[in-house]
Amino acid sequence: MRNRVLALLCLLAVACGGDFSNDDLEFQNALPQRKDLAAMLPDSATRTGQGTGTRRDGLAFQVLGGTSALAVQAYEVGTQFNASVDALLTLLELFRGLPPTTRETDRRIWGPFLADDHPGHELRLVMERQGTDFAYRLQFRPRGAGEDGWWTYLPGTFKADGGIRKGTGALALDLKAARANGFDTREATALDRLDIRYQTKARPTSVELLFTGAGAALPLTRYASRQVPEGQGEMAFRLPGQELIPGGPLETLDILARWTPDGRGKLVLTILEGDAKGAKYTECWDAATRITFLQRNWDFLNPTEGDAASCPDVSALGP
Repeated sequence: MRNRVLALLCLLAVACGGDFSNDDLEFQNALPQRKDLAAMLPDSATRTGQGTGTRRDGLAFQVLGGTSALAVQAYEVGTQFNASVDALLTLLELFRGLPPTTRETDRRIWGPFLADDHPGHELRLVMERQGTDFAYRLQFRPRGAGEDGWWTYLPGTFKADGGIRKGTGALALDLKAARANGFDTREATALDRLDIRYQTKARPTSVELLFTGAGAALPLTRYASRQVPEGQGEMAFRLPGQELIPGGPLETLDILARWTPDGRGKLVLTILEGDAKGAKYTECWDAATRITFLQRNWDFLNPTEGDAASCPDVSALGP
């Protein structure tokens, strides 16, 4: 659908002369871009190999001087985070850089266009402005239906504050509504909703992904990313249903990983629920992802190993 719709949009842009008013640009700047929301990963993240997933042999088996499986996992989560953001923003990229079809004082509409991925349907993007607040809706309807036939697949908001694309925003994929309207959500059948919240007005900038499972009332899995211009990055994620201790209740893990541009990092893992509730594990790694320091709050005989001074300074990201 992307290529065919883009071709149609380009033809429309030529026919309309490709004109943009300052008002048009204000609307377009309210839409998030990939570079604003992507997690900042170190170059070494591409050299660490594939993630191993959560270790099932327990945190006690992390070895000083060995490769940090948790660092590899954090980098893999960052890569998956960026893939999720990219997949969602691809839908908005269909309309970026092209003049709207309909202009009103505080409203713009792009479309309707044929939705090739969903035969018999049309799509459009509607944006509305109230002061510095913007609201937008990517919508579908059965072809030939009236105005009441539109339903919203991707709602979003943005509040401008401090410059071009600076402010706070939120957008979501309503997968439950998509299935209710006969759409095949493919590998996302286990999800009802994917939410993104972000702020770009102050450093560190931050982005949060919330995954709500099918039938769930609240999001169960959370991923968050923060970054500063110096290149330091952060991933925080909460993972329910992990088995660190075989045979017992499943654990819920809270993980905070931070790193420098050269790939050195620090991670804190806290067990929120399960057999090992209250356990806390801290480790640092070098640019080659080798563990240089580790600390276990449950080990009274040998609670720390390595040199705490080897941990990178990531204080620019906050406490």
